[in-house]
Amino acid sequence: MFKEYMMGTTDPVVQAVVRAASDISNGVFSLKEASNFYKVSSDVIVRFMSESAEYDVVFNKRESE
Repeated sequence: MFKEYMMGTTDPVVQAVVRAASDISNGVFSLKEASNFYKVSSDVIVRFMSESAEYDVVFNKRESE
């Protein structure tokens, strides 16, 4: 899902996962609430957030070198 997001997809499911992850990160919803509100699996949200965090670590490491 993260790959599709980075490729700029306009797929509604990908956009829902991105919004859900953002709302969780900003304290708007818990994982369960976001999953129910956006109608996406909590596993998909967690996987997206994990891949996004991995990307950030790698990207930030490259920036600091």
